[in-house]
Amino acid sequence: MKRLPYLRSKLRRGRWFHTYRRGTKEIALGVHGLHPSDPRVFAAYCAEHARWEHSPPDTVTPKSGTFAWAVDIYKTGPTWAKLAPSTRKSRESIFRRYLKTQGDRPLSCISSEEIEAALYAKGGNAAVNELKALKPIFSYAHKLRIIPTDPTRGLQLDRPESDGFVTAGAEEIARFQELWPIGTVERLVFDLALFTGAARVDLVKLSRRNVSDGVLSFRRQKTQVLSQVPLTPELRAVIARTPDIAPAFILNTRGKPYTAESVGNLFRKAAAKAGMVARLHGLRKAFCVYWAEKGATTHQIAAMAGHMTLGEVERYTRAADRIKMVKLLLEVK
Repeated sequence: MKRLPYLRSKLRRGRWFHTYRRGTKEIALGVHGLHPSDPRVFAAYCAEHARWEHSPPDTVTPKSGTFAWAVDIYKTGPTWAKLAPSTRKSRESIFRRYLKTQGDRPLSCISSEEIEAALYAKGGNAAVNELKALKPIFSYAHKLRIIPTDPTRGLQLDRPESDGFVTAGAEEIARFQELWPIGTVERLVFDLALFTGAARVDLVKLSRRNVSDGVLSFRRQKTQVLSQVPLTPELRAVIARTPDIAPAFILNTRGKPYTAESVGNLFRKAAAKAGMVARLHGLRKAFCVYWAEKGATTHQIAAMAGHMTLGEVERYTRAADRIKMVKLLLEVK
């Protein structure tokens, strides 16, 4: 077995002791008595090593066997690293709330019934999202044999029925176009979102580098699914209004690309001034509606929008004023 840096495992009077020694500090890993080959030793080492590498110097090591300790170990594993940055950010927020109230609790005291009751009491989409965040922690701890059973295994919550983000309607689109003329950054954000179907985190990265052979292609950050959007006359006209050499289509006053958060805030304010309820994600849904009315199949729309399932497309194209939408989008203003 390859020796791990800073890990010290010593056999004393028939019992193994494991510490993390770095500089002048030596920290007990809380897994004394286990053989060095036990995966729990490696998990404890990874948690402590990650803390030293990525956390502030004075970060306190959680007590071994606690929920906070399990969160640390999970975040050093392969599953966490593969999540999209936006997903990690939202789950970090959930973890902080749980760590504040449950961080010191021993994992062995957390039961399936207790988790289920707490989530049902909370209810709604928030409970569903919290379960999705908690499941990988307990599953990982179980795989490492830190806990004998996974208390979240088999737990399921029904997501409340909802149409999700409001789809931008024809009248709203008309009001926005009237208030924000071509040449404003607000209109550029609007047009690119409407004709590419890109989510804001992908929208801010789009540039001429994404255009080739009559197609605008980009890989969605959230799912890593490839989106391939035909260069319609409308989309070509929008791209033609952007600088030939630029790091992105949408630039701020300093000539730099926007962040996903800043472009979202910019559009939210612009939409509010135009009396538009829908936000950027509502334009993504309108993009799907547009192509549905143009006769594109569900599979084709999924390829353009980068959806992982056909059900997502069907939800987006349901109950919309499609005829008005198409007539409006075909008008070149």
